[in-house]
Amino acid sequence: MMVEEYLAQVDQAYESCPGGEEAEKRLIVLTEQCGDEHGRDSAAYASLLGELGGFYRGQGRYEQAEACFHRALPLLETWLGVGSPQYATTLNNLAGVHRLMGRCGQAMEEFHRCLELYRASVGECHILYASGLNNLSLVHLDLGDLEMALELQRQAADILDRLPQAKGELVSSLCNQGALCQRLGRLEEAEEKLKRALVLLREELSTHTPHYHAVLNALGVVHYAAGRFAAALDCFSQAAQAAQTLYGPDHPEVKAALTHRALAEERLEARS
Repeated sequence: MMVEEYLAQVDQAYESCPGGEEAEKRLIVLTEQCGDEHGRDSAAYASLLGELGGFYRGQGRYEQAEACFHRALPLLETWLGVGSPQYATTLNNLAGVHRLMGRCGQAMEEFHRCLELYRASVGECHILYASGLNNLSLVHLDLGDLEMALELQRQAADILDRLPQAKGELVSSLCNQGALCQRLGRLEEAEEKLKRALVLLREELSTHTPHYHAVLNALGVVHYAAGRFAAALDCFSQAAQAAQTLYGPDHPEVKAALTHRALAEERLEARS
């Protein structure tokens, strides 16, 4: 099979397998099958290793994810070159794992390298470059440098705003900016970013997505911080309903939104 067919089967594995263990088994089988067919020194095998690494990262199994990306990188360097977007994206994924492992210094160096590679291969107006800026922003957030994190998110949003196919990524960046502005005490700017994200979700994308309840919850926090408890209550109520529609009534996101709603109710009652 061509690598595209393997990747299509990876997508099917995520959709059809009921749990993480079954999905893992299927991904391992596909990866080994690809290695048998194309060779374990091939770019195709590297692609499947990258998919397996992404699975392990999503499961919180960071050492296994790191091992997969480390195995993939030299294969991509050999077949496609360090300057290829595929190599940069795999390095980007590895850096993300290192960030999640708490190795922020190493992750920052790798994300900066990714940006250099993306700049040379796809340019600074590409969604991949914006993704690199977003990831670097998260490292600065982890380190407590909120101003730099916000600046990098703004740079990413400026790129995404010019890409019609990147509205979902733009919503994510706007939500991140809103949360950062709120933490920095810039409540008007936070509200502006989050309300724009809501308009995009309601009018151009979909409200049946985790982004929707995340934006509503973040906007509720802004209203709460500004003392607008009725508006906060409304946002938290909508966030709880949106999360329940996606996940069911017992999900942690639902419980978190309900907890926030209860706090807003208490403040409203204290005023009356």
